[in-house]
Amino acid sequence: MADYRADPQVIPYLLYEDAGAAMDWLISVFGFTERARHQEQDGVVRHGELALDGGGVIMLGSPGGGFRGPARLGEVTQLQCVTVTDLLAHREHAISAGANASEVSMRAGRARSYTVDDPEGHRWYFSEPL
Repeated sequence: MADYRADPQVIPYLLYEDAGAAMDWLISVFGFTERARHQEQDGVVRHGELALDGGGVIMLGSPGGGFRGPARLGEVTQLQCVTVTDLLAHREHAISAGANASEVSMRAGRARSYTVDDPEGHRWYFSEPL
């Protein structure tokens, strides 16, 4: 396994009220691969890492306390942009796994994209350059 920390890069760290459930959903719906899951004795996932086959890593965790995710706040607080090689197949898989995906849109004939909000309200933007 390559050490993703060897080269400088930006790795988003997303906070979830239930990071374990979020990891399971992201793996099932978007095809992430689990790299790490650090679970407390009470079953709460405090830290996790997910990767995509083509590259890219996200980290996530459950901060506990009074944390409230975007869905509870009623606002989109950030956008994760992910490039995929077959947008239509990716979207179809996401829908078949239970995601509520937007329609595909075109961007000046250079790319097509769609968005999905995960169960805690984090917005995901998938794009395929044409």
